[in-house]
Amino acid sequence: MVPIRCKILVLCLFLTVSVGFPQQDGLSADLSEEVNSDAFQEHFFEALKQKSIENYDRAIVALLECKKLQVDNEVVDYELGLNHMEQTNYILAQQHFEVAAASDPSNVWYQDALLNCLIKQHNYHAAVSVAEVLLTMDNDYYKTLADIYIELGEGGQAKKIIVKMLEEGIDLGAATQLQTKLRMREQTKAMLKSEESVTKSTSKALNSPTEQYKNQIEMQFEKTDYPEALHFSSEAIDNFPTQPIFYLYKARSLNKLQNYKMAIQILKDGLSYVLDPGEMEKNFYKEFVVSYTALGDKQKVDYYQEKINN
Repeated sequence: MVPIRCKILVLCLFLTVSVGFPQQDGLSADLSEEVNSDAFQEHFFEALKQKSIENYDRAIVALLECKKLQVDNEVVDYELGLNHMEQTNYILAQQHFEVAAASDPSNVWYQDALLNCLIKQHNYHAAVSVAEVLLTMDNDYYKTLADIYIELGEGGQAKKIIVKMLEEGIDLGAATQLQTKLRMREQTKAMLKSEESVTKSTSKALNSPTEQYKNQIEMQFEKTDYPEALHFSSEAIDNFPTQPIFYLYKARSLNKLQNYKMAIQILKDGLSYVLDPGEMEKNFYKEFVVSYTALGDKQKVDYYQEKINN
């Protein structure tokens, strides 16, 4: 993947060359036409300057001025997406990256930015199609695509890609790491299924350490003793770090204690261990809604509410 700083440098170079040294070929003529406005240039370079010093709000304001001047300029949408990404406004970032990618489907930077944005949102189903497009441009995306399939729990698809990487000598180090990650996920999934079958037996469930933790934490919730619920859920995560239920309990405790930002981070950590979509995943999204509602982030609330509804 191309580093963000390199992307910005090349974009600046394109703009400078096109304005200062117009050429006769079609590409240069098109680009020169895009930046023919002094006002556009001023706002665009102001946006790049503000982004470089992490003033993302000001950068976005400058880029929106560019958008008024050149509505169909996909470079502006790309830069808007990058700035929204820095602010973790992934929904807005995705919208701008999609516009840029649709305008220039063969642009690796636009597709790569869209892919990263989807992965940040754990939207792996949508990420698959973007990764497949990027794979037609660069073999480096074999690793990314395999990793996405692992996150989706589609081990068979991931194995096919890993075998291809090994057979064709594509990034052997990454292929080995992917093999290890896939094996660990499969072992974890098998362990969870085994434990699920065990907990169906009442006598065995009573002797299960995880069940004991669950019962203890739920008891604290009933007593509204949220500090104790936080204590036991944190201890449970230390002992059973792949059990998503304990991350959910901890996030719920943090929300009750009004530590919403920490709750969001715990939810993000725990969501990676939810191997199958269903009620557990839905409960995570509900807790996200509680956190973001308290923080007044309506966009995130709407985003997770939509995932619940779907």
